[in-house]
Amino acid sequence: MGRPAIPAEAFDHGDPRRYRRGCKCRPCTTAVTAEVRRGRYLRATGRGLLTTTHRAARHIARLRDAGMPDRQIMADALISENVLYRIVRDGDEGTIHRSTETRVLALKATNTDLPGSGSQTSGLGTVRRLRALAADGWTATELAHRCSRHKQFIVYLQNQTETTTVRRWVADYVTKLYTELDGLKPEDHGIAPHIAERTRSRAASKGWVGTAYWDDEALDDPAYDPAETLRELNFFERAQLRREEIEHLAWCGHSPEQIVDRLNDEVAISTVRQVVQEWRTGQRRDRKRPAAA
Repeated sequence: MGRPAIPAEAFDHGDPRRYRRGCKCRPCTTAVTAEVRRGRYLRATGRGLLTTTHRAARHIARLRDAGMPDRQIMADALISENVLYRIVRDGDEGTIHRSTETRVLALKATNTDLPGSGSQTSGLGTVRRLRALAADGWTATELAHRCSRHKQFIVYLQNQTETTTVRRWVADYVTKLYTELDGLKPEDHGIAPHIAERTRSRAASKGWVGTAYWDDEALDDPAYDPAETLRELNFFERAQLRREEIEHLAWCGHSPEQIVDRLNDEVAISTVRQVVQEWRTGQRRDRKRPAAA
């Protein structure tokens, strides 16, 4: 027997997994739309969630040559021993998550970027990360405590423009903090529910969006606008997303009847069969021509 199905109630409202299990409330619909748009953004820019271990393996080799111990590499990059040695072992042939590669490549073999250094970098990702954590319910006080800083340090950064610059060690601190808290609920880690909700409301009033609307690549991409994920889809955009979903399920081996069931009967079986047929043949019907009698 397989594992029992996980019910929708196991996930919070606003989680795409709850939407896929039948919940069509506004937060869940918005979350799954954001997820789809984020995936389309990565595909459109020629990227996916996975990348080769090529650059990470080369960088780890340089760090080792510079005398950086494996234990420090694992601690600073937030990776396990298994991941580290898999990267080294696979070299050019393996794959890792892009966020893992980003953390590994951010490691420095020197101490020039420790607190007190004057090197500067773009503050775009730093500002976005702190705002996203606030939108998830993490208070400035808690964030400051976790990175051993004063509350006003966090508040100051959150209220900066995205075109500001910050010291590199600040960016590294915030990136590490974001990685540690991404996906966690503040209420489960010492934040009172009413305080977390108040923090979310304050962030929402400023137009800040939570970690669910970001991926590691988009956080540092000035061309990416998270507000676009919140826009209501028009009829043609919804139809295109539905077609992509049907084609994906067909590619996974589902029959038209199974696809209709997975989509909760929201699409007619005739439409599903037509989309699947067009996907298999590579020829789309000209809908401007009248149907045959």
